[in-house]
Amino acid sequence: MEIGMGGTVAKLKQQGHKIRLLTFCKGNRPGHEHVAGSRQVAAKKNCNILNIDDFIRLDYSDVSLDTVPFADIRSHIDSEIRSYKPEVIYSHYQYDIHRDHRIVYEAVRVTTRPRYNSSIKELLCFSIPGSTEWGKSLEEFTTFNDITSVHNIKLRCIKNYDTELRESPDPISIDMIAHRDSYIGSLCGYDKAECFKPIFTIS
Repeated sequence: MEIGMGGTVAKLKQQGHKIRLLTFCKGNRPGHEHVAGSRQVAAKKNCNILNIDDFIRLDYSDVSLDTVPFADIRSHIDSEIRSYKPEVIYSHYQYDIHRDHRIVYEAVRVTTRPRYNSSIKELLCFSIPGSTEWGKSLEEFTTFNDITSVHNIKLRCIKNYDTELRESPDPISIDMIAHRDSYIGSLCGYDKAECFKPIFTIS
């Protein structure tokens, strides 16, 4: 979340919105299972930095959601929607190269189908560097959010994931993430921005 839309989350909180974050996996990256603890600590620290109202972390293993019954994944999402009644949902990109991301999106898409009395008014996908770009063209990401004033907060959060960051010019490096935000900003007239793919909006 922080890498793909940390600036947007920081900005939404400054505007007074309530945010609930749901993550499915515990961070035990295959071959590097020992990083799970530090990733969980970083996630909690970032939730405090971003002032997120609720953080729910499920206990599935990384890169294994394809072994979990789809109905179970959808049920988790449905339960959170019923209890929290969100108006806007942000999810992963449907063509992301990361299989877990695609599965989560598919479950979100099924669960958020517009229906009578649904609280959900908008569904958007966010982009993750080094993952989304290899799935399909970023031309689909036509909604932009100016994060110039909160970009330092985003980078502060990302730096807490020291087990995930790599050296530049890797896309998951502080320098390249900052350059990417500058490039996206240049597409819409801002210094720094994040982009989203709108799935539906109900007015």
